[in-house]
Amino acid sequence: MNEKPLLKKQFIGELAPGMAVDSVFLLTKKILKKKKSGEDYCIICLQDRSGSLDGVIWTEAYKNLGVFVEGNFVRVKGEVSDYKGARQLSVSFLSSLERSDEDKLAFSDYVRISKRDSAEMFSELNTYIDRMENNHLKSLLESFFNAGDFKESFCKSSAAVQYHHAYIGGLLEHTLSMVKICNYLSENYKNINKDLLITGAILHDIGKVIEYVSEKRGALIKITDEGRLLGHITIGYGMVLEKINEIKKFPKELKDRLLHIILSHHGHKEFGSPKRPKTLEAFIVYHVDHLDADIGGFTFILEESGGLSDWSEYLRNFERSIFLKNPDYENNLFSDSSGSGDTEEIEDYNSNSLEAEKAADSRQHKPDRQAPHNRRDTQDELF
Repeated sequence: MNEKPLLKKQFIGELAPGMAVDSVFLLTKKILKKKKSGEDYCIICLQDRSGSLDGVIWTEAYKNLGVFVEGNFVRVKGEVSDYKGARQLSVSFLSSLERSDEDKLAFSDYVRISKRDSAEMFSELNTYIDRMENNHLKSLLESFFNAGDFKESFCKSSAAVQYHHAYIGGLLEHTLSMVKICNYLSENYKNINKDLLITGAILHDIGKVIEYVSEKRGALIKITDEGRLLGHITIGYGMVLEKINEIKKFPKELKDRLLHIILSHHGHKEFGSPKRPKTLEAFIVYHVDHLDADIGGFTFILEESGGLSDWSEYLRNFERSIFLKNPDYENNLFSDSSGSGDTEEIEDYNSNSLEAEKAADSRQHKPDRQAPHNRRDTQDELF
């Protein structure tokens, strides 16, 4: 008789400062650091389906850290504290789970998944493919998505390892969001090839089905060796070119324009794009991708903050601190009667964040819109 799975009783999303913790989590990262005094300590990152949480080990327990493998499940004891407006777990006990115990876990407790139904999202995406007027582009898209294995991989893939849409179904959600924005733009601006734009939006991140792999039954998202060596832009370029070559009389200029969208959608060479956008459709895909990724990242930070502080710490991806406080619409926050207190509150944030922002502002500015620092990390692909 099969044993019942071990169900979690504590989830990261429910933890608050002052709470004692004794639960199993997925260990996704461990970093050994030094205090200013020279003493060692360790930062670990824990994950379950509700979110992620940093833990800090101050005691000599970090000396045994070598036995704890990133991607394994661990039992953790400690207490949640508030550190610079963010939750942090002070770890007092850490132990690895035996394989026999790991097999008893309910993996659904640890898998981060899109809040939207994947079948519903794919059905909506497919309506854009069905409405495609250019037969060559429609045939190209159908050659991908009519293949059951590819469709399943695409619908289950993550859009990133962390930061935005970093969960099962994230790639599909990110792609659909971009397609809807691009569709709107094509109907409200002139000189846009709608079918080319929509096709570029659908295929721009297609290489991520190979760049990322999920392990632990979907609980852990990792970058493959091929992903690290080539990156999803190069992989996606090859996948699309191969399919195009199988379609008879596919127009050369249409091929070049579509492949250019894929190659240029990170915008800058330092972010992994061998070419910068040089067509209107490529320019739109780059900016819409940037927009949707940043909104997804901002949303992730809001959800991870737990409402403990009105301001985040300095964020490398945004090169600034961000305002986390939810607007109080019910109490007419934005009316004239709200007073000046809110202005004082906005101005009164961490001075270290202010200095970091000043330093960022002093850096050389690019001729066009500069993407956030390290937005496109080709080794640890955040986007």
